[in-house]
Amino acid sequence: MGPRRLSKAAVLIAALATTAACGGSGGGGNNANGPTGTPKQGGVVRVAETPSAFPNAIWPFDTAPQESTVNTTQFQQLMYRPLYYWGLNDKISLDPDVSIGQTPSWSADGNTVTIQLKDWKWSNGETVTAQDALFWVNMSAAETSNSGNYTPPNPAIGAKYFPDNIASATASGQTLTLTLNTQVNQTWFLDNELSQIVPMPLAWDVTGAGKQGKCATDTYGSDAMKSDCAADYAYLSGESTKGSSYVGSPLWSVVDGPWKLKSYDGTSGAYAMAPNATYSGPQKPYLDEVDFVPYTSDTKEFADLQAGSSGANAINVGYLPAQDTPQYNAKNPDAGNPLSGQGYYIPAPTYLDSISYYQINFANPNVGPLFKQSYFTKALQQTVDQQGIINGIYKGWAYPTTGAVPSQPSGNPLSPKSASEQVNYDPSAAKQALTSHGWDTSQSPAVCTSPGTGDSQCGAGIAAGTKAAFTLDYPSGEPALDTMAADMRSDAAKAGISINTVSQAQNTIGNEGVACSPSQPAGCQWQALLYGGWVFNPDYYPTGDALFATGAGPNIWGFSDPKLDALAAKVTTSNDVNDMYAYEDYIANDQPVIYNPNLLAAGEVSKNLHIDAGDPFQGYEPEYWYYTK
Repeated sequence: MGPRRLSKAAVLIAALATTAACGGSGGGGNNANGPTGTPKQGGVVRVAETPSAFPNAIWPFDTAPQESTVNTTQFQQLMYRPLYYWGLNDKISLDPDVSIGQTPSWSADGNTVTIQLKDWKWSNGETVTAQDALFWVNMSAAETSNSGNYTPPNPAIGAKYFPDNIASATASGQTLTLTLNTQVNQTWFLDNELSQIVPMPLAWDVTGAGKQGKCATDTYGSDAMKSDCAADYAYLSGESTKGSSYVGSPLWSVVDGPWKLKSYDGTSGAYAMAPNATYSGPQKPYLDEVDFVPYTSDTKEFADLQAGSSGANAINVGYLPAQDTPQYNAKNPDAGNPLSGQGYYIPAPTYLDSISYYQINFANPNVGPLFKQSYFTKALQQTVDQQGIINGIYKGWAYPTTGAVPSQPSGNPLSPKSASEQVNYDPSAAKQALTSHGWDTSQSPAVCTSPGTGDSQCGAGIAAGTKAAFTLDYPSGEPALDTMAADMRSDAAKAGISINTVSQAQNTIGNEGVACSPSQPAGCQWQALLYGGWVFNPDYYPTGDALFATGAGPNIWGFSDPKLDALAAKVTTSNDVNDMYAYEDYIANDQPVIYNPNLLAAGEVSKNLHIDAGDPFQGYEPEYWYYTK
């Protein structure tokens, strides 16, 4: 799969692209992680990138357009570790051994949380301290308008999110102390708020080359903090996108993760990682180097795999395009592998902690009124034949998205209703829904003949003569997506809905999506984007506040439901799982997006390469990979 959000998103996740991010590190069960012989020190692994998707920001303080798994879990986190780390061994749980922070300690009244940092080292020899964590906290408080993870407070329901729920923050040695101004669900606060923090070295506290800043040491919330962090931000954000200066930069060469950047080509998308010899974590890399190889189409990537797994330019971790996969065999994913003779095995796929969908633009001046009608969006969902897409296009290498909380992998707090939810493909029922709401479905597309807001009318903002039609943009370069888009267009037409499907470069679609906001109405001309979905990272507790809440950074499609906001906000303050269930059950009858199948990537891995058990948050952990003797 490609970029996520999208965790935060970027909001855009290309959970559509079958990539090595899932398949390459795919574990999940069986014994399909490769050879089990004695690890061999050294070697180079070449990893195939998703078509036209490569990292373009190195500083782990991403804007909404930069917030994707391609930038975060597949690039930045290899070099700069977050305070808390999730996802090792295919688990949707915190990994204490790999986290810099110790388990948080709460005061009796629940208002103060204290975090002890382990004695990790930066590659320049300095200790990773609480001041480094406070540096990130200060920056997040000063630059809310530039944070891809930021959700604004909602005074109408008393909801506050990070950093607005922090009254004070202090650092002393290895101790970070946060005092809150509201009660919180402590599980949610760790999983969704503290999870965002990425300690930043003091070498980054600069306003220019050789110009010392003060953001890291200013008092949290002070005017000085805001101005000093703004000065740092102006410099760091600019340097973050200058790919030609990444390698050897006095900024980005200071790392605390297991890897450091060896090379980067911002034009082609190629980059390489080498081990950080001073990494303090538990698993030091076996490999000498990991090279990430760019592609413009999955056809070219497949041709390179067909050339074999041996040789200096061979791909060692790649993926099968959907059109080339064998029929999925859950008991033996490697069954029918077309590249077994070329020296590859298919690892057990990883179930991402994600939901897959296409966005419908509630803020679009032309079709927004259509999407604001719940009967219309529910009808549109009924025209998506998820199981047919899974069985046909993806040959079983996928599973349905049934709601706003992932049904797989196991471990999410699913309500009984969510757990029993099934996909419902029924174009006839969808057509009847339009007919009963004032649409003439004898025409194609259907036309509104009964404008108004009555129960049997088209709905607010929909004039007589309006057509049930919109344009859906989707990523180019993947034949499977061409077929899926054509199928969705054909099935929607059965209900009287016309979808004009247009393929575009993935990055073009991403930029198109994030251009829409209340302050940028001119950027809201797009109507629907098939760009992926959402991986729940770093919002590991799958509440809707980070994604579906009114004004949330990733909510680029203008969706707003006051009742949903209130239900999602309650989950952030209540430790009662029934409040989470109430949110889930309500959103099941709301339709903020149109769900599509989640993909199981069919990875191809060299037979002499052992990989880890997979990361459900679409990350890479190549420090656990090794060739066998």
